[in-house]
Amino acid sequence: MSHWERTTSARAMAIVYEQHYKTVGYFSGTAHITVLLDRTDDRSLRHRPLFLLKALMKDLANAEAYVLVGACVLAVNLLTVLRLLWSHSRNGCILTKKVLKLDLWKKDAIRRLWSKKAIDWTTRCWASGMLDWKKLRDIRELRWALALRVPVLTPPQFLCLLYSSENWHVHLDDAGEIVTPTPGVKRILSSPCCLPHIAQAILSGEPSIVEAAAALLKAIVTRDPKAMIRLYSTSAFYFALAYPGSNLLSIGQLFTVTLVHQGFHGGEEAAVSASLPLAKRSVLGGLLPESLLYVLKRSGPAAFAAAMVSDSDTPEIIWTHKMRAENLIRQVLQHLGDFPQKLSQYCHVLYDYAPMPPVKYPELRDEMWCHHYY
Repeated sequence: MSHWERTTSARAMAIVYEQHYKTVGYFSGTAHITVLLDRTDDRSLRHRPLFLLKALMKDLANAEAYVLVGACVLAVNLLTVLRLLWSHSRNGCILTKKVLKLDLWKKDAIRRLWSKKAIDWTTRCWASGMLDWKKLRDIRELRWALALRVPVLTPPQFLCLLYSSENWHVHLDDAGEIVTPTPGVKRILSSPCCLPHIAQAILSGEPSIVEAAAALLKAIVTRDPKAMIRLYSTSAFYFALAYPGSNLLSIGQLFTVTLVHQGFHGGEEAAVSASLPLAKRSVLGGLLPESLLYVLKRSGPAAFAAAMVSDSDTPEIIWTHKMRAENLIRQVLQHLGDFPQKLSQYCHVLYDYAPMPPVKYPELRDEMWCHHYY
């Protein structure tokens, strides 16, 4: 079957199933379609089945087959590679080894070597964060990078598809109670093998990716106490505060639902204790001035997003572009160190969370915050 026939078939099947899923019901090829995403060396063919999978998820049996074959982890792996290839592919380095020769190559150099047939699927490769050398065909990042044809989806589109491909974001049963146990897909996405990679997508700095990643994180932790209380350990808050863009509504919405529900003080009770001041209860305390925390808590994410990109010198808020760029972002990036560079070298490396010292703002040195006023 030709490439055109295969992609056309995938599109047709998605359309038919979308319209007649109640009649068709369970589709026995769900697992095969999922594996095809991983093994195919054709970018457009890799993406077309995603739309079919989205339609197939309307049937619970298909969704179970999707989960059992490891598709959730595969999807997050694909996200990390898509993000890297789309926005930072020319910044990464990886080592390749053939026979006894060792060289340091950029990924664009690897593509040139591939096109000249100087390397093949058996070439052994290594990058920072990998435990051992692997054959090129066994490294998803490179296998997908060397795939043929133009991709169908961008990372933001893929994130939206990942979010909407399942009904896992419905958390309440018919009686209005939280669904127990937590749906399988949500448990997987909130696991250590997935949640940190979704959080690290924020480091791309690409506005549409940042928005989609923050929205997905919010959906994952909402009404999932275990995932909620440990979100801070992914360093998602550091990544979000280091983002220099102005489209902060999605980040503000994530902050709103997570502000005082992190277990960074030693447990859930301490995190939500009303006896402590907001700056002590919030994971953002010490990172942002307390005035901005109250804007977020009292006025909501839209007001917070607007305040973060504004210059204010009032009794309620003292905040400037300079404070954000030269104090907040600079000090957060110093804390992250060379991790963004490591991530560009090997997209599966994980950041090792460490508490950050309070951010210093010289503009607030002589100010006293009392009863929500300076």
